[in-house]
Amino acid sequence: MHTKDLERYQRQLLIEHISIKGQQKLFDAKVLVCGAGGLGSSALMYLAAAGVGNIGLCDFDVVSLSNLNRQILYVPDDLRKQKIIIAKKKLEKFNPDIKIIAHFEKLTLDNAKRIFKNYDIIIDAVDNFSSRYLINEVAYKNFIPLVCGAVCECEGILTTIIPKENTSCFRCIYPTSPSLNFTSKTFGILGAVAGIIGSMEALEAIKLILGLDCLKNKILIFKGIENTYRIRTIIKKNNCEVCANNVFTKGEWGNVKTEDW
Repeated sequence: MHTKDLERYQRQLLIEHISIKGQQKLFDAKVLVCGAGGLGSSALMYLAAAGVGNIGLCDFDVVSLSNLNRQILYVPDDLRKQKIIIAKKKLEKFNPDIKIIAHFEKLTLDNAKRIFKNYDIIIDAVDNFSSRYLINEVAYKNFIPLVCGAVCECEGILTTIIPKENTSCFRCIYPTSPSLNFTSKTFGILGAVAGIIGSMEALEAIKLILGLDCLKNKILIFKGIENTYRIRTIIKKNNCEVCANNVFTKGEWGNVKTEDW
């Protein structure tokens, strides 16, 4: 680490759980953010701010005017431009000491495995269930930790999945999609809520890198109107099509309790 690195990160170096040793872990880490929208904007900015040394972003969309209420990486001059190009340039300018890797691809089962294998942690910051299920499956079956966040109107959820520890997965929470048309284009989102959950996704990834406690087998539920946080235990499904046959599975498991979600 150079002197300029120590000066840039001096406030987090003072934190007992980080210090110089933890900062080096952040520099060496490789984190992929799937989705450079509302969740991804905040997650990417705070990963870069923390000095995560290798940040990948995967997106294939362009900036539209309706994005600007929540996607803070972009400004009106960016309209109709590829998000991934704009995000990469801004993150590199924000922190020249880190490496930004851009993947301008729509994720599929084939390319997700190829992309994911180069990263230590995956962050799910997409806006639809089909992509979430794909990311969950590929990450779990390749034993890559996954931080998953989602927002709808004034509410959000957050959970962390660690396949090598045989935790529950996203399919345990939502065995089936609520609706085929349930995307960010079909429901409202308050930008500040996306910012909160996206920032917390970055925090979960940072905690994973540092070896700190995270939301494994738990789901955080945030309600913006009431300004409340609740944490519920996720009970791993014994018939989950993604994680039930994990090589690390031991014993029998109960059903997912979803009545509170």
